[in-house]
Formats: sequence, C-alpha cells, structure tokens
Amino acid sequence: MHVELYGTISEKDFIIRTFQDLNQLESNFERLLKSVSKALKNIKLNLSIDSATGATSVSPSFEAVNEKIILEELMNILSKYSQKRKLVIAFDEFQEVANYTEEGFEKRLRSFIQQHSNICYIFSGSQQHLITEMFSSNNRAFYRLAESFPLEKIETKHYIPWVQNLFSRKNVHLPTELIEEIVARFENHPMYIQNFLFHLWEEPGKKGFSPEIINKVENAIIEKRSPEHTVLWETLSINQKKTLKLILLNNGTNLFNADSLKSVNLKTGSLVTKALSSLIKKEIILKNESYLIQDIVFKKWLQKTLSL
Repeated sequence: MHVELYGTISEKDFIIRTFQDLNQLESNFERLLKSVSKALKNIKLNLSIDSATGATSVSPSFEAVNEKIILEELMNILSKYSQKRKLVIAFDEFQEVANYTEEGFEKRLRSFIQQHSNICYIFSGSQQHLITEMFSSNNRAFYRLAESFPLEKIETKHYIPWVQNLFSRKNVHLPTELIEEIVARFENHPMYIQNFLFHLWEEPGKKGFSPEIINKVENAIIEKRSPEHTVLWETLSINQKKTLKLILLNNGTNLFNADSLKSVNLKTGSLVTKALSSLIKKEIILKNESYLIQDIVFKKWLQKTLSL
C-alpha cells in the first residue's frame, strides 16, 4: 500500500490521505466500505470518485469527532487487514509529518506502528536531512524505529527502454543518445525526467526529435516556473544569493577555499556557514557528499539568470 503524503499539513490530512488509499488493500469496494463502516460505527463516511482514474475512495467525516479517535480506528483497520495477509505500507514524503502542529502526533503514530507485527513499514522522502533527523535524533518519536536504506539514483541504462517503449505508443523512436542527454540534463531524477517527457510528448515530432526541440522544451519548462523562482530569489539575503552562486561555480565542494570565496566576494567562511544553514532550513539546498540545489529547474534558472 502506497500513501503519498506530499502536501499534507496536518494529522487530519494524514488520516484522509491514508483512508483514500485503503482501496489498494481491497479490490472490492463494497467489502472495503463494509469493513470501514464496521470499524467506524458512529462516524459518518464520505465517498469520493477520482475524476482521473474513476476509483472510488472512502474517508471519515470529522464532524464532532476527535481526530485521535479516528487515527486509532484507522490503524486498527490496517491491523485487521494484516491478520489476513502480511502487508507492506509505504509512506512517501514522510518528512511532511515533521511539520504537523498537532501535539504528540508522532508519538501516537509510533505507538500504533510498533503493535503491527504483520506490517512492514517503509518511510521514504526526498528531503534527506529532514527524514534522517526524524529517525536518528534521540529526542524524536521515531528514533531508531527503522533502519536507514539510502537509494541510489536510477542508472541511465534503465531509463532507455522505458522511454523508448513510452514513445513507441506515439510511433516515435527516440535514439539512445537523445535519451541519455535528457537524463543527464535532469541528473537522473525521475520526477524532472517525467515532467520533461510530458512536455516533449506534446511536441509534434512525428519523425523524431532534434536537439533543438530538446532545448526548446527545456527552456519552456524553465520559463514557465520563472515567476516563482524570481519571487524565491528576491526573498534571499545577499549572502544567501552569493552562496548559491558559490555552490554552482564549485559543484557544491571546496566552498571555503580562499579563491572560491573571493570569486563571489564573500569575505569569511563564517558567512558561508550561516548562509548554508539558512538555505538548508529553507529546503533550497541539501548536503550529501557535497552541497546540492534540490530543485533542478531552479538550478537551471539560476545558471541562466546568473549567466553561469
């Protein structure tokens, strides 16, 4: 069972999103509805239909009902399904939970999860520093609840047959070299590659796509998001702007080198340290072996805007 938590901002959102994905556990919606209704005897249920897929989902009404009670019943439903067969439940973008304001939510969620011996939980997220802190800080509820398993980037060779098969439905053949170029431009990141291919699909290209078309699509994507990137850029301090430029010029390494600092007119390394900390908190950059700008399209916008 896959639960996408991106965009959730509260315990209520977590509950609704998880309820909506219960149909992954039960192919027969009537049986699912019966199970949920039995568990939530005194709680009104809302039914909804996904306009894109036509799938029907169920979620509880929160009128005059404490969210803590609904969360407990939701976890009981998962437990009951796991008695029939073992389950794997993946919470994607799990770091969103860290921003919920409800007191004690993480502790309560952990207490339920620890009781589920027949459920394997996977907690994944794109904000590595946030999700790492949730499971490695001894003052957090999820401390050592799960074992860390960093995922490597998907290798380019795995994208090639997938992309070629995708565009074969349009009777268009994409040469291997062109796919490798697209994947490299977006640093093997699935989300950005999928977004690029979505826009490329809209191009006529009955006989294939030229490098000029690839450039055109990329520039259109950058231009489309230019207003939001401009607003973001204008909210940054001068030292944060210089530090982003420093990251771009040095590929995220050797940022405290005297020549590197001089290249962006930063006088001391302490200014860089402070700016890096702020940029990480703003989720603009992250630190692995080097400092990386998280949003690849924002990175490309910066390179274009700063003429790098």
